[in-house]
Amino acid sequence: MDSCRAWHEIAIEGDAPVSAIRSLARLHKGARGVVSAVAADESAEATVGDVAGSTIARRLVELGFVAGERIEVLEEVRPGGDPIAVRIGSSMFALRRREAQAVLVQVEHG
Repeated sequence: MDSCRAWHEIAIEGDAPVSAIRSLARLHKGARGVVSAVAADESAEATVGDVAGSTIARRLVELGFVAGERIEVLEEVRPGGDPIAVRIGSSMFALRRREAQAVLVQVEHG
């Protein structure tokens, strides 16, 4: 699980919700956003825009999970929701939630 609760909360400015940064592993079918960072370890403690050094994080970056790329959760396998199918740019991938934990996404609301 993510260690930072603030990543899972939606901040409100006036009447409009501000996009929250969440781990890709916590998103569900239909969720869209922009990759903010890839964390080096499962705790997802990364500064926005950081590129991580772990094996999983390095592989994700090589596949195109880089800051600024648009992402969408296309499907979740039931029961359990693992793995998930995601579109990053124009490519589609199936990721285990454990792998998706490293990807931090600025979620679009609406």
